[in-house]
Amino acid sequence: MNELISLSRIVTFCNSVSSSLPDKDLKGKEGLFIEKLMQRSYESDEEAALDLYNSNPNDVRYKMLKHRVKKKFYNNLFLINYQKLKIKSYVQSEQECHLLLHHANLFLKQSDYKLAEINARKIINIANEYDFTSFKIAALEILLFCSSESGAFKSFKKYKQELDELMLRKSYEREGVSLFQLIKIKLNKSVKSRREYLPQLEKDVAKLEMLWQKSKTFDSFNAYYKGYIWYNELIGNFSKIVELTVLSEKLLEAGEVCRQRFDASYNKYVLVYAHLKAAKYEKGLLYAEKYFNEFNQNSNNWFAYLENYHLLAVHSQKYELASILLDKVFSNSFYNKISPVAKERWQLYQAYLSIIDGNLYVKKVSNPYLISLPEYSKDKQGFNVAILILQFFYFLQKQDVEALLYRIESLKKYVHTHLKDSFSLRSKLFLKLLILAVTEDFEPESCRKKGLKHYEKLRDTPAPGDAYAEIEIVPYEHLWNLILTMLQKRY
Repeated sequence: MNELISLSRIVTFCNSVSSSLPDKDLKGKEGLFIEKLMQRSYESDEEAALDLYNSNPNDVRYKMLKHRVKKKFYNNLFLINYQKLKIKSYVQSEQECHLLLHHANLFLKQSDYKLAEINARKIINIANEYDFTSFKIAALEILLFCSSESGAFKSFKKYKQELDELMLRKSYEREGVSLFQLIKIKLNKSVKSRREYLPQLEKDVAKLEMLWQKSKTFDSFNAYYKGYIWYNELIGNFSKIVELTVLSEKLLEAGEVCRQRFDASYNKYVLVYAHLKAAKYEKGLLYAEKYFNEFNQNSNNWFAYLENYHLLAVHSQKYELASILLDKVFSNSFYNKISPVAKERWQLYQAYLSIIDGNLYVKKVSNPYLISLPEYSKDKQGFNVAILILQFFYFLQKQDVEALLYRIESLKKYVHTHLKDSFSLRSKLFLKLLILAVTEDFEPESCRKKGLKHYEKLRDTPAPGDAYAEIEIVPYEHLWNLILTMLQKRY
């Protein structure tokens, strides 16, 4: 049933469903079954068999019906209109190559070499434009066969040379893509395994670059591009990522990378993100503003882009801009469609901005759900420290000394249990400063003096790579200064 449901969703995007499917207005079982599938009326074979035949899925009538409908659905896949699917434009050209290749092979079987050659040349034209290595190879093989059959020696020699060169480039491309796929598998494992893989990853990324230089194909460049970003993200070298994104734009301009297939929006997203992580805030804000209108507001990508834009504003202490961006997020009707995890992140950003200046961001923050969160949660990985800090500020603003005294033990336990590694040093130092604020009885001058050593070490410690780091929604240095100001005013 799952296969049929998936097929019914896809054939909705056909140019003409009625061309090979029965008229949905027919009263027959076949038409009724198709109509119900497209309306998402069935979730299981049991439901469908009971509704159509008052029977069970083992009924031979139901099995035969499924077989016929499934066959017609698959036949309709040839009629898919890729524009209706709203996928990347180059995929339509890829599908056109599939169809032309199908036609060319049919003509070959009929020994109609003239028409086979015409379709093969059409494939090559598209493959050259979109850098489809495999399709160009397939088309050259057809032209080579046709030349052989027709005795055209000069054409045969020309196509063979082109094919031999392209096959060599393809071998490098295939090696690069396979290595990239292996890297992806290894990086999807635990943080510990990623850390252990880092020395080898550096070598693998260097190999990806070498394979790209040898093949000069889009797929090999894409493998190197993504692998390079992942590696430098893991080690926290975001300046290198900035360099790569700028280089990519130059390669596009020079025609060395296929513009039609390169994800320009992703490159812009990474460019802004890398400026944030590299602490190049002013330049990052310029890029963020420049590319802002290139992202569709009714998409998850827009919200992801706004996260980096918002954090750039916060880290550069442009809080009014951060507030404006938050308003854009919460007033966007698509906000209700983003994932619960993404919504929680935005609620955290909202809460932090309220801490910085409660008058700046007028919407009231609902803190209770944050206060009730566990001290450590895997599904909040990357934001556990941020939540602990937020809880601390919540009680500090309420001047709830008893709650803060209670939280000291929780903070000590968290530092001892979860912040053992060197990449957690910034979070460890800041949580120690929070503990110090309570143990020094909230006395601002004593906190400033005794916390100076931790603060200076914090200031001199760079943020680690994303594989390990807790997210600093507001730089810890800014938060510590804010705490000292609060203590000066209220305690």
